[in-house]
Amino acid sequence: MNDILDIEIILTRKKYPKIYNLGIIISIIILIFIYIIFTYNYQAYYISKGKVLNNNLVNIEDIKYITNNKVIILDGQAYNYMVSSIGNDLLVDETYNNYQYVYLKISNLNTLNNYVYEVKIPKENQKLVKYFKKYF
Repeated sequence: MNDILDIEIILTRKKYPKIYNLGIIISIIILIFIYIIFTYNYQAYYISKGKVLNNNLVNIEDIKYITNNKVIILDGQAYNYMVSSIGNDLLVDETYNNYQYVYLKISNLNTLNNYVYEVKIPKENQKLVKYFKKYF
């Protein structure tokens, strides 16, 4: 007799729609995404090409990152540097961005003349949410 009641309870049980299970999964994914955004720090870099002797051509808005930092990353290796001079001439490209030459003295760097490096200079280290707010 108890077996028949158990079977009847199982058969008359209401089934939840699959949307509830999908909603729970989506809400968990959103919560994880929000947690990552508010806890992860993002290090932004100013990336350019630099030539030995002629050094860097830098956008005017980004010169503050070069003058405030002391570390430069050339082809994946970190070096200390000093700004020896900043050119007075403004150069304008086809999209009307203003650029200036920046001449650097880099310590412990053995180079060949006219060798082109990939230059990375650290900008700001900020939370990912501030980065998204700034650019989106």
